[in-house]
Amino acid sequence: MTFAEKGTFVMAQQFNPKSVLRHISNPLLQAFFERQGHRLTVPWDELASTQVDDIFDAWQRLPDVPRQNIEIVLHDVHAMANEEGVRVIIEEGLHHGEDLTDLLEPMESRHDKAVWTFLHRPAVWDAAVRFAKADTLWGGRSWVKRGNMPAARPKTDTEVLQAFQHAMSAFYRDRQGRGHYCKVEHFPRGSDHDYYFVYLSDYADTYINFDDGGHFQRTPERRAFEVVFAYNQESRTLEMFAKGGKKVVEPLQRVFSRIILGEGLPDEDPDAHPYHLDGLMDKSFVFPTDPEDEIEAVVPRVLRLSILGRKRGRITLEADPEEGPDHIYEMLEQDLNRRRLPKSILHVTKATINIRRNGDSSWHSLTFNVTYPNNCDLKSKPEDQRVIGEKYLKKWGIDVA
Repeated sequence: MTFAEKGTFVMAQQFNPKSVLRHISNPLLQAFFERQGHRLTVPWDELASTQVDDIFDAWQRLPDVPRQNIEIVLHDVHAMANEEGVRVIIEEGLHHGEDLTDLLEPMESRHDKAVWTFLHRPAVWDAAVRFAKADTLWGGRSWVKRGNMPAARPKTDTEVLQAFQHAMSAFYRDRQGRGHYCKVEHFPRGSDHDYYFVYLSDYADTYINFDDGGHFQRTPERRAFEVVFAYNQESRTLEMFAKGGKKVVEPLQRVFSRIILGEGLPDEDPDAHPYHLDGLMDKSFVFPTDPEDEIEAVVPRVLRLSILGRKRGRITLEADPEEGPDHIYEMLEQDLNRRRLPKSILHVTKATINIRRNGDSSWHSLTFNVTYPNNCDLKSKPEDQRVIGEKYLKKWGIDVA
C-alpha cells in the first residue's frame, strides 16, 4: 500500500488542463516543461499564445509518472491563479524578505504569476500553496480557538517535530485505528503565527484505477488526512482544525502544548469563552474603528439566538442589506415582541458580521462568521482581511481570549 498526500486543494472553478495552458504565456510554458526535464517537441516560436493543442498532446504523450506530476503542479497553479492566491504569494514573499509586487505586476495573467513563482521562488511557492490550502481547503469551516495558552516560544527543531509526529500518530492509532504514518511540517506565517501542518495516514481503501494498458484495476491506497495548528505567542492563543469535535480537539491541544511549547496546559475555565456575542443584541453596540483602516461601516447581517436553559430551538434573523444597517435590530424587536421573549433570557450563539471599506482600499467588503463559544471562519479569509477581522473582534470586545 502507499501513503499518499493529496497535493491539490479545492478551487472555485473546475480544473480544465487546456484552459490552464491557454492562460500561461508560451515562454513560461516552455520553461515550465523544461524545468521538469521535458523538452517537448513542439514549435514554440510558431505557436500563437492560445494554440495549446500541440503542447497538450506532447504533454499527454509523456510517461505516466511525469505526466501526472505535471498535472498536480498545474492543479495548484490553477488554484493559485486568482486574487487571493496572488495576495498570499505577495505576503509570503514579504515574509521571505522580498517584495514581489514589481516583478509580478507586469505579467499577462495570474496564471503567469503563479507559474513564475513556482519556477523562480520555490520556497515562496511551497509556503504560499500551503497557506492557501489552509485558508480554503475546508470551504470556510470554522477553526476552534482557545486562549490562555502558555506564553512560550514554539519549538521547531527536528527532534521536537519528530516527537510531535510520534505523539500525533500514537493518539490517532489508539483512538481511531488510523494515523500509523505521520509527517509534521512547520511554517511561520507573517510575524504573528506559527503553523504546524500534520499529515496522517487514513484508513486503507481500494480505488478503481487504470493500469498502463488502459484496463481497470483495484489499487489499495492509504491516503492522508490533515490536522492544522496555528499558534500566536503574543496573544497566547491556539487555533486548530481537526475533525472529531471536543473529544479530539481538547487532547490534541494538550499534546501541542506539552511538546511544541514545552509546558503543560491547564484546564480551560468553562466560563472563559473566547467569543462573547450577547452585546450584539443591543442596537447601541459600538463598533469603533481606526481611521487608517478606512472602514465605512460595520453591520451585523445574521444573528442566531438561543433561549437560555433550552437545548433545542433557535431563532435566526437574517437582515436584508438593502434595508440599511439597523434592519437586523428592527427584525429583532419585532420577532421578540411577537414571541414575548425578553432579551435577558436570550443568548447569541452565532453572528455574521460585514465590514465595508471605502473605494481606495485593497478590498472593499469582508463578511465572516463568529460562533459561540470558540469558532470563527476568519482563518479561511485572505491574510490582510484576517488581520483586520481579528483586530476588530478584539477592539469590539467580542474576542476576549
